[in-house]
Amino acid sequence: MFYAKSHPPESLKEHTERLLENYELLQAIYKPKLLWMDGRTWDLLYWAAVYHDVGKAEPVFQNKIRTALNKKSLPTQSNHDVPHNYLSALLIPYKDLNLSKEETKLLAQAVGYHHERERDPDKMQIKENYESNIVPILDQIEAHIGVKLAAKPRLKAVDWLDVRQRLRPREGEWFYRYVMVKGLLHRLDHAASAGVAIELAHDYDVGDYVNRFIANYFGGKKRPLQQFAEQHQHDHVIAIAQTGMGKTEAGLLWIGKEKGFFTLPLRVSINAMYRRIQDSKKIGFTSKQSQNDEERAIGLLHSTSMDFLYDNNEKEVEVLYQYARQFAPKLIVTTIDQILKFPFYYRGFEKELATLAGAKVVIDEMQAYEPRIAALIIRALKMIDEFGGKFMIMTATMPKIYLDTLQKELAHSTTPLFVDTFVDDSVKRHHIRLRDKSILEDADLICCVGEQKKVLVICNTVKRAKEMYDVLKKQKGSIPVKLLHSKFTQADRARLEAEILAFANDKTAKGIWVTTQLVEASLDIDFDLLFTEMSVLDSQFQRYGRCNRKGLKDIAAANVYVYTRDISGKGSVYDKKLLQRSLSLLETVDGTILLESKKLEMIEALYDPEELKKDEDERSFYNIFTRTLRELKERPLYEITGQEAQDLLRDIQQILVIPEELFLAHETQQVVEQFRLSKDRKERRLLRRELERLTVSANRFKAKQVGIHRAGLPEELKDMWIISCQYDPHKGLELDQEIDPFS
Repeated sequence: MFYAKSHPPESLKEHTERLLENYELLQAIYKPKLLWMDGRTWDLLYWAAVYHDVGKAEPVFQNKIRTALNKKSLPTQSNHDVPHNYLSALLIPYKDLNLSKEETKLLAQAVGYHHERERDPDKMQIKENYESNIVPILDQIEAHIGVKLAAKPRLKAVDWLDVRQRLRPREGEWFYRYVMVKGLLHRLDHAASAGVAIELAHDYDVGDYVNRFIANYFGGKKRPLQQFAEQHQHDHVIAIAQTGMGKTEAGLLWIGKEKGFFTLPLRVSINAMYRRIQDSKKIGFTSKQSQNDEERAIGLLHSTSMDFLYDNNEKEVEVLYQYARQFAPKLIVTTIDQILKFPFYYRGFEKELATLAGAKVVIDEMQAYEPRIAALIIRALKMIDEFGGKFMIMTATMPKIYLDTLQKELAHSTTPLFVDTFVDDSVKRHHIRLRDKSILEDADLICCVGEQKKVLVICNTVKRAKEMYDVLKKQKGSIPVKLLHSKFTQADRARLEAEILAFANDKTAKGIWVTTQLVEASLDIDFDLLFTEMSVLDSQFQRYGRCNRKGLKDIAAANVYVYTRDISGKGSVYDKKLLQRSLSLLETVDGTILLESKKLEMIEALYDPEELKKDEDERSFYNIFTRTLRELKERPLYEITGQEAQDLLRDIQQILVIPEELFLAHETQQVVEQFRLSKDRKERRLLRRELERLTVSANRFKAKQVGIHRAGLPEELKDMWIISCQYDPHKGLELDQEIDPFS
């Protein structure tokens, strides 16, 4: 018997049969839908599935598995450690398959690169292993697999695996077909290796569930945005809509019966949406009951999704996580770093792109992304369009430069792009008052109002939020004052987020919460009054959404106070010139009730491309956006790994640190020791989760200045550090206060 893997033991024949079962399902679902997959290309995918792992039959590879299984080794004449995927490419009987030159190259590269390697193939080593180790047992391999193999190695196939020969966009349709074959081969192989189905609940229609929800709770009456989304299910869509327009339902109605990916910028928002879509009292889109099992219809995919599933007592967490990782559920709620890395052309990018070629993608809250990420999203949407997928953008605001760029990129698309704006000026929520002073100078007013109302204070930086908290605490009297920002441990932040939600929902509560822009999009809270530092307009308007959300409160007097002096984060958090122009625009509505339509006018003026071009600073909004888009278009293929692409998307300047005093606590040391001793994978994950709850996300440079080390941390926890500074459960990490060694 020839083995494909050792844990658990599986034969090459069994593994290949798993792929072919998945192939049949994939073809049944997607054959009429995929733009670049004609009948011949489906044949190429079939042959890729059949031959992708035949190189594993080579005795040197077999002996690695046999050693792990305590079985006797096979005899070898040549002992070069040749990657099996290169040998697989040689074993394909190209002539017998009647392939054209282009098809041969495509198939050789799809199979030869289904595992991406750091090193190029060594032609002589491959030839020696083939002739010495494979030829003598060729009949046995053919009998085991049940297919004919090449009697003589076609060494030209090795030349096609040279990185300089790899298929690239300039080769037109053959590149598109290659991406589809290789990407779908990855899906087939990874699902088979993980032991999960390649598609789940494929005949489910999330639109049906939304329609039932609207019928049960709203008498079947759909809002204009929801009607617009449903009418344009076969098109690309951009919907600019204020809060309270039913955006989630609109996005799901647009996805309808197709496979869908719903993206949001923040994990906490994604977790909330995942819960809401599954909630049986709401949309109730969960699982399909099949004859032998249930098929999970919805998946959750982000960097800490497994922890969330554990925390919420989900059953079979590891299986649910694998389903989502392999893109199996009909609907996946996710972050863009999980599905939109492919514009970096990292090694293995084809899996993401081929999946999205047969799916619909919703980008929610586009306004939350900085210009560098917005450029990446626009580039990704252009590529999705080229491969036959569809997208919908939902956003509170849409800078004109983004819209103009996307329309230009899609000028030759065969799928129409529909853009519409949805505002309701009958709902009046915000009466604006500008204050020509620092927010720190108005503590008396804030405390006075806090005695009677729910007051939210938003600062631009953590440092300023702490300063504000200290000032308010000194003169608050009996008014409760709380602080929330990103520099608390995960455990304390979760506690504080639960507290602010409870406070906001308590109709009798009074007091003050001091926060940062952390609450702009992540928390569904509603306060009576907002006191905020000036910021750029899109951020500013997001903050207003945390006050009088439904427009039911009296706004005869101002309910939003904006402080325009001594603004923190100028030049570091916010572009100086955009900030100044935002202030000039906001001054025009000082003392008025700000209508939703006026907000959109102001955003359009702020991001006018002609105005943006005037800023020649290379770090300006315009230059960052246009430079990033240009670099992505010119980006070389196959040069970085998937992890490196993920790092480019995420903020890699942030590291996880555990405050030293928390790490040295007896309870923590017990967890660390348990982690060291445990051999059980699930137990170690849960113990790691306990330690993660003590971590804070900190700037790498600042943390190094204060002092970080790894003394006492297990080697496996490479992404965690211990930081030598004070931690206060009420104020968070004190990066500017080192631990006094004599205290």
